[in-house]
Amino acid sequence: MDSLFYSKDQVLLFLIVFSLVVLLFAILIEKSNGLFLARNPLDTMRYESSPENKTERHAGKLFVKWVYYGVSVVIPVCLFLYSGVVSKMLAILFIVGVYTYRKYLTR
Repeated sequence: MDSLFYSKDQVLLFLIVFSLVVLLFAILIEKSNGLFLARNPLDTMRYESSPENKTERHAGKLFVKWVYYGVSVVIPVCLFLYSGVVSKMLAILFIVGVYTYRKYLTR
């Protein structure tokens, strides 16, 4: 029986792509202020200040927070384990970017 992934690099590439897709989903949820699943992400002004969506908004923000923490660990680790010099340089740039974002842009 053939396996789904033939090498370690294929598994790591799948994890990187999956993490990027989840990160894109988290960015969309963050732009809609935590209410992406039930509403149009492009029309956030209409329902932004409604108090009846408080628990949904809190769950969305918590999801975004956990995705950011998870992706900031998974992607650099996978890039470091991936064979190639370019992937290791990308991992270092990703770590520097995440550190810079957290330190200077989230004040």
